[in-house]
Amino acid sequence: MLIGGEFNRKGKRLLKELASQSDKQIEVQVTVKGLNEALEFDRNEVKNLLEYLENKGCVKIETIGGPFLYGHVSITKKGLAKSEKY
Repeated sequence: MLIGGEFNRKGKRLLKELASQSDKQIEVQVTVKGLNEALEFDRNEVKNLLEYLENKGCVKIETIGGPFLYGHVSITKKGLAKSEKY
């Protein structure tokens, strides 16, 4: 997977939307389907972004299953701090 400018911009958008949907509360589970309805990303993009952001410690994948492979995610303290910088 190539990580470039567009991928990073989409990652920032995802973090901001996740922070918004979780009311900036860590550990609050947000549906991946709801995130993608707001962002309108490709299914594979969502999966790759979530895996990348989890590896960076910005999100936590909470449940598996559903149309986007992952069902629910939550933002971490690190992810919340990064979302506020953007």
